[in-house]
Amino acid sequence: MTNQPPRAATGYHTFMGALPVPKMTVKEYLEADQASERPLEYHDGEIFPLAEASLRHAAIETRIGALLHQGLKNKPCEAIGTMRVRVSPTQYVQPDLIVYCGKPVLTDESDPSLTNPSVIFEILSPSTAGYDYSGKFQLYRQLPSFEEYLLVAQDQPRIEVFRRMTDGRWLLTVYEGESAVAKVESLEIEIPLAEIYSQLP
Repeated sequence: MTNQPPRAATGYHTFMGALPVPKMTVKEYLEADQASERPLEYHDGEIFPLAEASLRHAAIETRIGALLHQGLKNKPCEAIGTMRVRVSPTQYVQPDLIVYCGKPVLTDESDPSLTNPSVIFEILSPSTAGYDYSGKFQLYRQLPSFEEYLLVAQDQPRIEVFRRMTDGRWLLTVYEGESAVAKVESLEIEIPLAEIYSQLP
C-alpha cells in the first residue's frame, strides 16, 4: 500500500500517480531538487516530482508573468516563476508564479527557499486541481505574508481569487469570460482575461 502524505497534502499521490521515495532529510531533498530536471516538492521526508507543464500551461504562465511585470513597475514587489517555498521546516512546495513584496526572506540553506510570498498563482490541470484547491492551499495559509491565491483554469477563461480578509477569513471571487478583468487587490493590479486566453495554443 502506498504511504499517504500528510493531511495538508492529501490527494497528492492520487494525482501524481507515483510512489514516494524512501524518507529523506531536508538536506538530501534540497540536493535532489537542485540536481533534478523537474522541480520536487517535499512533505515530511517524502519527495514528489511535479508533472511536466503542457504547452497551454506554459503559455498561460508566460502571459500572466508579463502582465505582472508590467503591473508591478514602480512598486516594491517582484514576480518570479517557479521557485521553492518553505511553508514549514519539513514542507517545501513549488508554486507556478509568486509575487513577494519588500525584501525577499530566504532560508539560510546553501540553496535558499522563499518564505514570504504575498500572492501565489497556480495554473490548474485535471491531475493537479484537487491538490491546488485543498492541500496546497492549506499549506500556503500557514504563511503570515500570504494574502491572495489565484487559481487559473486552462480549459476556459476563468480565474478564482481567494483573498485573506482582516479577520482572517478567506473570500472567494470568481472572474469568468474573456471580457472579465480579475483584480489582485493586494497589489492593485488588474488582469484582463482576454490577454491571457485569447488565441492560446
